[in-house]
Amino acid sequence: MNQSEIATIAANILYLDDVSEIEFDRSLFGDYSMSSLDYVDFAFELKGESGKEFDPDELWPINTMMDNPEFYQNGQWTDAGRAALTKVFTGFTELPQEDLTPESLYNLFSVDFIQHRISTL
Repeated sequence: MNQSEIATIAANILYLDDVSEIEFDRSLFGDYSMSSLDYVDFAFELKGESGKEFDPDELWPINTMMDNPEFYQNGQWTDAGRAALTKVFTGFTELPQEDLTPESLYNLFSVDFIQHRISTL
């Protein structure tokens, strides 16, 4: 899928009048206020349009990873968690060594990331 197709789906889910309001590198969660319910709809639409089989947790695995004590404990990523995060973002961006807060990761959930992630699923 290309960026325009992904942005169109996002704009429809978010009830934006103009798809050009979506900047490909901006966070759909933070900058466009995509809710968890919007996200599920978004993932479902992406799945249908891309022709790829994936669960919403595969598209954005961060929340599931944070629920796994092997990856995230006491508000911190474990070494295994950092390795898993690196794998998710390889080819998209290099993660900083520090400050891997949930908010900083949510800021990476963009049209650009979705395009990258779909290509790796």
